[in-house]
Amino acid sequence: MLKKFCQEEKIDSGFFYGLGACKSLKLSFYDLRLKKYIEKEFNQDLEIANLVGNISQSGEELVVHMHGTFSDKEFKTFAGHVVAVEVGVTCEIFVTKFNHFVVRKFNPEVGIKVLD
Repeated sequence: MLKKFCQEEKIDSGFFYGLGACKSLKLSFYDLRLKKYIEKEFNQDLEIANLVGNISQSGEELVVHMHGTFSDKEFKTFAGHVVAVEVGVTCEIFVTKFNHFVVRKFNPEVGIKVLD
């Protein structure tokens, strides 16, 4: 949804943060040694304690890079790279558009696209 919003509003570079609640979530953790993401799904109601990320370009592709901190009903928290999130009650995201281009390029040393 955020990527679509940025495309519609012509936001090609920026920063965002947010909070709210979700009903399902997929997080990942990048294992630098293996150079691959390890994913975990959560199919439960969760508080979104924090979302933070950036909006950049990689070639012609718009990239939304998001990390988040979440908590369950026992108040246990967990965090990681947000792969997918389905909003529950609400999600309030504040976007700051940059006046300059932020670009991502593939870095073979770490195995992912990083800010250039």
